[in-house]
Amino acid sequence: MISGEVADQGQTDDDDDWRESTFFQRRPSTEALAWVAASMGEGSRIAGHRRLTGGANSAVHRLTVERDDTRTYVVLRQYPPGIVALQAAMEREIAHLQVVAGSGLPVPSILAVDVAGLATAGVPSLLMTRLPGHVHLNPTESRPWIESIAELAAHLHSVDLPAPTFRPWTDSWITPLGQFRVPAGAQKPAVWLAAFDAMEAPPPDDGAVFLHCDYLPINLLWARGKITGLTDWNSIHRGSRAVDVGQCRRYLASLYSPDWAEQLRSRYESIAGAALDPWWDLYALLHHDNDGPKSISRQVAGRRRVDEFGMTARVEVAVEHALKRLG
Repeated sequence: MISGEVADQGQTDDDDDWRESTFFQRRPSTEALAWVAASMGEGSRIAGHRRLTGGANSAVHRLTVERDDTRTYVVLRQYPPGIVALQAAMEREIAHLQVVAGSGLPVPSILAVDVAGLATAGVPSLLMTRLPGHVHLNPTESRPWIESIAELAAHLHSVDLPAPTFRPWTDSWITPLGQFRVPAGAQKPAVWLAAFDAMEAPPPDDGAVFLHCDYLPINLLWARGKITGLTDWNSIHRGSRAVDVGQCRRYLASLYSPDWAEQLRSRYESIAGAALDPWWDLYALLHHDNDGPKSISRQVAGRRRVDEFGMTARVEVAVEHALKRLG
């Protein structure tokens, strides 16, 4: 569900340190650059490349392509070779980008693919158009920033596109039912235990909208105060709108404050004209665990200060509020 966690599935012992690999610091290979140039048309050449920040599972580079005195920027995403789960993630992203193409959502377009790495020195590669903007994690004012996030979420959920039905205990990296543990740093363990008990109830039928399933601030691009792109399309489904909004709320509580998370719920409900189901909201919040702070810090990748120590306490407040709404 969250791209930073997908890759942990299907790893072998030899892959345990893949995140620390120098693969993510290397420039694209000569073969990969030649493949990009060929994909962009006869006479194209690569005039420059820059590694982009924050890819948790893949190396992402912005490439400058020149052809006939015209300069074009494209994005090359490459996954470490030999890891089955990562190749599967790329295949899903390709399929999902094809689903959302032409939807009106701010998504990149596919230019070329080489999943097997036949022309890219064995490295699975995806070439896409470059969306304008950058990840923006340091808003000077929270209200317009949160408002824009809520507006795009409401728009996303209004799009009628096909996708598999979301299954809460199968289609996500959440702790399996019955195996929850109170995270370190909890101020009120009883709140977490009550939330775990609430998960024992059958998931309520909340209608099914189109879901991104990785709707997080790190996957949003901004330019001049507006959202210009939504990236990382490897887990689309149809299900409760609270899956997307709740995951974003978890992130806001972790990085900023539970008040920001509550603002997002309030603004989304007002814009979408629909309430977030509290069970599904709680379910999304409970993706927080002991690995959460490190994972978020890695995804933020230095783009803002991260208080890992206080994350659990802040998410706990959001969990307590969701419990009260659940009744």
